[in-house]
Amino acid sequence: MKYLVKKSVLLLLVVLAFCACDNSNDNGEVIPPNPQSSKTVVNYTGEVEYVVDAPQIREDIEQDLKANPPFGGSKKYQFIMKSHSKLMLYAVNPEDDKSADGYILDIAGKVESNDNYRLFPATSANAWYKMDIVPIATKDGKPVATYDVFIKQNIPSSILHSKMYFCEDLTEKYRQKFPNEDIHAVVRRLVLSYVSVGDIIKE
Repeated sequence: MKYLVKKSVLLLLVVLAFCACDNSNDNGEVIPPNPQSSKTVVNYTGEVEYVVDAPQIREDIEQDLKANPPFGGSKKYQFIMKSHSKLMLYAVNPEDDKSADGYILDIAGKVESNDNYRLFPATSANAWYKMDIVPIATKDGKPVATYDVFIKQNIPSSILHSKMYFCEDLTEKYRQKFPNEDIHAVVRRLVLSYVSVGDIIKE
């Protein structure tokens, strides 16, 4: 059951239907899938947003957040879907972050919406998933970060104009860092906005 949940979430995530990749020709005839391995790249831009509710120490926390952004502060991202037969691999490559070759996205399970995330606009109470970010280079499966993620899409589902929100509740982290300060909430999210889908590359 856990495998089926993870698989269904992965199919939903990032490339969902890949609407730009139609499997029929101009006559409406269905083209059978190619058994070869293939790779599709989807381009996103990334912007970091945060909300700090800590009246006496807000500026210090904001400076600390700016100094330690997710994925090295990258502004451009490539999501890669690699498929072979029924196997799928989703990865993200922050183009501005030269410290890594990219990361595998591993769904750790479904989670409840965090009340502090409601401090942001355009949040959702449904379809939240905890996602481990694992460096491709290490191949040890150990995450370097974990995010609460949700996807905002048009109806019917399409990656066109879709957004992905990688959210963190850092309240406890900063309460430990500044134990004598009154810190109500510190939340951060990386907002990925769809730009374009690249070609399908046969491997």
